[in-house]
Amino acid sequence: MGDPLRARLFGYGVPYRVEVDAAEAVAPRPTDAAGEAERLCRALRQLRGEGYDATEGDWVYSLPFGRCGIQGRPREHIVADFCAEAYIDVLSMDGVETQPLAAGEIADIEPGSIVRFRARPLEPCCVLVAFQTEDRTPLLGHAAPFTLDGEVPDDWCERLVKCHAAFDAAAAQASDGGHRPLLERFFGTMAEKLAGDPEVAAAQGQARREGSYAVAEEQALFDRQCALLDEAVLDRIRDQDEAVFRFPGMFGGVAPLFNLVN
Repeated sequence: MGDPLRARLFGYGVPYRVEVDAAEAVAPRPTDAAGEAERLCRALRQLRGEGYDATEGDWVYSLPFGRCGIQGRPREHIVADFCAEAYIDVLSMDGVETQPLAAGEIADIEPGSIVRFRARPLEPCCVLVAFQTEDRTPLLGHAAPFTLDGEVPDDWCERLVKCHAAFDAAAAQASDGGHRPLLERFFGTMAEKLAGDPEVAAAQGQARREGSYAVAEEQALFDRQCALLDEAVLDRIRDQDEAVFRFPGMFGGVAPLFNLVN
């Protein structure tokens, strides 16, 4: 048997803190990489059973993102902790759907959909998202923030505002199918960039050999992921070591841990 973690993209994230106005427009709260690294460390200490008394505010959101899917892969699995309430908004060719997500529940994200995560934290906690993607093709361009024109701003604040506005605009057209050309263009552009890429084929070949696509019990892999967290790793995240921390990411401040698995 192989080791599925050797083929996976996995880690943790603390979604962006936002304000949502009466028209449901999203505005980010001020932050920077150092602040998000500190938030992420505190959230990971929560996960290890250590408490803290910071106040998070009302809502946290991910970027709306998606992947076109290559032979139906990869699926992504996420778990949210420390949520008073949490939701995954899913926009697909079939329309738009909101899925409530219980704390600790494993949710599956299918390729061919645009998703955004949003949650309200427990007080006084920080929402933490654990993620596992079945292969590492997102590192090769097989994941992208959703926009209507294909242009993604470099500034993270502008990106967050633009991508959420795009998601809301597309979702508003879903009742009569007007969103489908928008999704076709988004997924089609991604598919063209990935077509024939030998690195993509190699990543999926590794996932098959390691058994990543055939995992029956995802919780065991999330437990193994958590076991990688020790003081040395937390120190590296706080110090913004690029191997285990990046900002901005799909979930705001992100700790990719796959580099820790040989």
